[in-house]
Formats: sequence, C-alpha cells, structure tokens
Amino acid sequence: MHNLSRRRLVCGIAVLMLLAIVVPAQDGAQFGSRILKSYVRPVVPGIAQTMRLKGTVRLEVVISPDGKVTSIKPLGGHPLLVDSATAAVNKWQFVPAAQETTTTISLDFK
Repeated sequence: MHNLSRRRLVCGIAVLMLLAIVVPAQDGAQFGSRILKSYVRPVVPGIAQTMRLKGTVRLEVVISPDGKVTSIKPLGGHPLLVDSATAAVNKWQFVPAAQETTTTISLDFK
C-alpha cells in the first residue's frame, strides 16, 4: 500500500512538471494598457521538451481596437519556443479599446 501511494505521488509530480513548462498568463492579466480576455497556452514542441529548452520569449504584439492580435514580431528567444509562443499569442483576445495598441509580451518557458 505504501508503494502505491509513493507511485501516485511521483506520477502526480511528473504531470504537474509537464503542465508547468510554460508559466501561464491568466485571463484578466494586463499587458501595457490592454487587458487579456482569452488566453491560449503555448504548446511546447516535443523536441523542445527533449532538449529541455528553457528561456524567455519576447514578442512585440500589435492589438487592434476590437482586441484581436493583428501582428507579432519576435524580439528574442529560442526559435522553437518563439514558434510556439507566436502560435499561441496569435489566438489571444484582449478587451476592446479605443485604439490600436503595440505592447511587448514575455513568456517564460521553464
């Protein structure tokens, strides 16, 4: 019985480690003057997990007045992580605002 509990604990920790590879933003997080309405978590490619890539991806993001991401320019980070971050941020939605906004977003891959 004790071994079964230990196995469950180890499996649970392993699952949490996989889920915590990207430090997530949350709905309602603020980036510059814009508030995040809908967040999509970046999917870390299998090769990046195998290589145990870590680091921060910085993106310059243009957000339209209606809250949609209209363009993304990578400013830094490993190319495998940049691709993942760009694909996710492109699906983010922000609360509408009076004008187009440009902001820098950083995603930490741990």
